[in-house]
Amino acid sequence: MNWDNLIIENSHGVVTPDNIDEFNLAFWSKVNNEHDMDTPDGQYCEFVITLWGLRLRGWYTAMWVGDTDYPNETEPSDIELSYIDDLEVA
Repeated sequence: MNWDNLIIENSHGVVTPDNIDEFNLAFWSKVNNEHDMDTPDGQYCEFVITLWGLRLRGWYTAMWVGDTDYPNETEPSDIELSYIDDLEVA
């Protein structure tokens, strides 16, 4: 199952095909804003956020941003969503 369908099917009608792009942008922004940019490259990180009234839990890997001026700066990569409102998603 792809990411969009996973979100749409498990969001209790909050996310639809019409607003999935807006949700994806808000989701990425929220996870990115809560990420500590000094987290070492390759480190496993868990997240718990509330977005659009949905409690979302999952994990990601910190990945170096690739800027030689900031050799320790990372961002979320390979994001996996495990739970929506405490219900496990596949």
